[in-house]
Amino acid sequence: MLGGTVRGKRTTLRIPVEADLASHARWAADLRMQRGGPGATWGTAVATATWKERFAEQAKDRGSVLWSIDDEEGALVGSALVNFDGGATADTVGVRHFLVDPDRWHGGLGWDAALALHRWIFDFMDLRLAYAILPADNVHAIRILDRLGHESFGLGHAVYYRDGAYADQAHRIMSKDAWTERWGASEREYEPLPAAAYL
Repeated sequence: MLGGTVRGKRTTLRIPVEADLASHARWAADLRMQRGGPGATWGTAVATATWKERFAEQAKDRGSVLWSIDDEEGALVGSALVNFDGGATADTVGVRHFLVDPDRWHGGLGWDAALALHRWIFDFMDLRLAYAILPADNVHAIRILDRLGHESFGLGHAVYYRDGAYADQAHRIMSKDAWTERWGASEREYEPLPAAAYL
């Protein structure tokens, strides 16, 4: 599926359009992104026609959701893709890839978009768990996950080959209860219904 609009303070997750594919092609070929391991970009570097095929297939895939991420000025700065474990009726979602343009790293856009994405996961979709698997040396992404409230639940040792050696993966997980405790007072998509609404 293609994701709808989720607004952060500085970023907006929005429905992707075909014009975004040129940026995906550029990111997939960027060596800085290759260090992110499998899933760092939405697919490997390929011809334009193949990107269009991927886009068409993603629009039909009910088990995952793809967003483009814009900054405050409406410029495309990244993308995010989540998978529902067990299909569209699942209560667990995995962040398959989350990307901010390397030219815009360290400006706070990743944090803002990640917070908006988790608000969608827990408050809008009311899912039970979210998890992410990423390179163990991606300290900036891990710092964002820690700040959100993710906990470590595993380590993949020597999972994939990169830069002439095998690299480890960090496994992080967050529950809806942890989200509500940390962010429920300030980051609600919708106000909770009163108890009388459930009678």
